Amino acid sequence: MKIISYIQGFLVREKLLVLLLAIFIAFIVFDHSLVERIPSYVNLDAIIVITSLLVISRCLHVSGLTNRIAAKILGRTGGSPRSTLFYILLITYLLAPLIMNDGAIFVVVPLVMVIAELSGHEEALLVTLVAVSANMASIILPIGNPQDIVIWTHYGIPFTEYILASLPLYLVSLGLLAVYIMFLSKKLILKEIPVLPRVRLDEKLAVASLVSLIAIIITAQLKAPWIGLVITIILVLLSRPHILVEIDYPLIAVFILMFIDFSEIPHLLRIQSLISMLSPLQIYGLSLVLSQGISNVPATIALIRHTIYWKALFAGVNIGGVGLLPGSMANIIALRLSRTSVRDYHRYALPFFLVMSMVGFILVLVGLYS
Repeated sequence: MKIISYIQGFLVREKLLVLLLAIFIAFIVFDHSLVERIPSYVNLDAIIVITSLLVISRCLHVSGLTNRIAAKILGRTGGSPRSTLFYILLITYLLAPLIMNDGAIFVVVPLVMVIAELSGHEEALLVTLVAVSANMASIILPIGNPQDIVIWTHYGIPFTEYILASLPLYLVSLGLLAVYIMFLSKKLILKEIPVLPRVRLDEKLAVASLVSLIAIIITAQLKAPWIGLVITIILVLLSRPHILVEIDYPLIAVFILMFIDFSEIPHLLRIQSLISMLSPLQIYGLSLVLSQGISNVPATIALIRHTIYWKALFAGVNIGGVGLLPGSMANIIALRLSRTSVRDYHRYALPFFLVMSMVGFILVLVGLYS
């Protein structure tokens, strides 16, 4: 009876995992040759980095470091909704280009969950803001997110040329987010926090977490993320071994299945031969729409070999990441780490996405991303 109850609870709790697994099984039944393509579909380095960041994120939370930073932020803002939102935007925009959008999500979402708990601000709004900010902030550097790494390396774009190309979209998104924050802050209640709770800090675990974070960033850039994972596991074993039992392992399975399922869809659609004939505006539109269904990384992979218009592709997949939930893996992570519902995420993300989509259309039309 307990086993049946556990299975039922697991199926309810892991709806996304079950859905992705069902899609995978259907694909296997439809096309047995998928088995041969799985190794090329699954980005093992990305899975290793995600696993490491899951461990580090949990360590940062258990150490009390995120709680202490949250208390300090609220101490500075006095609970002011607008100030709180701007602080979150600033932190995310500083972190995302350096530790990738997914990494920023792992670090900042637990932080804003604590802020929401202490201040009474709506968690869904704060978490969605972090997801949107992380996706747009990470575009300024070619190492900021997976799809831009693919674009940067495939086309052999010089580092400075990439930054100059990404700058208009980066600055526009930052400005629009600032305006959006001013609007959203009206929805939050100003709540005074006269006495902030004392936060106990496990300095040993906090240091281990930060060292692990630096290690995974460096080793990922050196194309050897497994070394960062080994360092992370060793440091956790030396400080709080039980944390390794608390990791969200089903989430890792979700990402593996996402790589397989979302890479197989373009293969089945067989649209590659048509892509080479598309104009920059059409590439932008197709990449924007395709990102909504299969995520921006698979959308990039599906289109990149068949178009010379990398700037239009860049604009489409990056703006596409802030739309529907599947648009970016960062969105999935943000909701998985928090208690935010899909409905609440879309309630705050889609208005920004619609405006950014129109802005992107104009930028391509005037020649900045053509």
